[in-house]
Amino acid sequence: MIRNCKFRCTRFGQAACTALVTYLQSPVQQPTDILVVELGGNDAMIVCEDADLDRAAAGALIGSCMNSGHYCCGTERIYVEEPVYNEFLSKVTTLAKELKQGPQHGKEEDVGAVFWDRQMTIIEDHVSDALANGAKALVGGKRNTDLEGLYFEPTVLVDVKHEMKIMQEETFGPILCLQKVKNYEEAITLANDSPYGLNGNVWTKDKDKGFNIASRIETGSVCLNDMAVTYGTPEAPFGGVKNSGVGQVNGETGLKGYCHAMPIIIDRFGGKNLPSAYPHTADKIDGMKKFMNFLWKNPIGRWFSA
Repeated sequence: MIRNCKFRCTRFGQAACTALVTYLQSPVQQPTDILVVELGGNDAMIVCEDADLDRAAAGALIGSCMNSGHYCCGTERIYVEEPVYNEFLSKVTTLAKELKQGPQHGKEEDVGAVFWDRQMTIIEDHVSDALANGAKALVGGKRNTDLEGLYFEPTVLVDVKHEMKIMQEETFGPILCLQKVKNYEEAITLANDSPYGLNGNVWTKDKDKGFNIASRIETGSVCLNDMAVTYGTPEAPFGGVKNSGVGQVNGETGLKGYCHAMPIIIDRFGGKNLPSAYPHTADKIDGMKKFMNFLWKNPIGRWFSA
């Protein structure tokens, strides 16, 4: 009989890169603690032809440019079904041109500075690689040289290709990369063809279809007709798959992940003789067979063992 389970905290959290996780998980280290880390992401956004395009366009902008693109669940790849691609692109471009950048706007500034010169180098490298390989910048595409400091203009890139750096690696900047797809099946395939899987978002008025699409994306969590709200929902487990992390935090799953469940099993019936004790005999084997048949082949036995 299992009377109780004791829980002993054995997990710690930390930010780390993929190389560090590989090191910590290597057999040589023999870690005594369970490791939970949140790593990089290259989150995908899928826009279906039946989506509310105004809401989806607004979601694309905030998903890609929030905090200058410096947040873990930032949208970095946007797949749009062909029938609505041009209309969606028009809405996104219009909104992107209206974004305010620079301290002169005070509290009304939309997109701030890049936090680190090394991150600026990565952003510029990814954008330059995309432009050199056929992508076009309809908005932005370069540093904002009118401002003092590390400012990169909110950027809308089209004609991006799946193999480009900007579609394969984490850019961590205010960049919207739009790719036209025939249908959401193609979008799912492209979304899953990534070493990352932290978050994602799907846009459609058909919530059943959206749920089906979301469940097929290989990622840690997905938002439907919204973006990046998972971590702000305390009851929802949060964590990545693939190269985006190990383990989860938040929710019942995250809380139990910090624990080790130790079952203590107590003999229910007692008695002088231990049924499993030596010596082995034919009678014991036959008796065990009859007992197992009773438990798993007999309806009454199955009821007792439930």
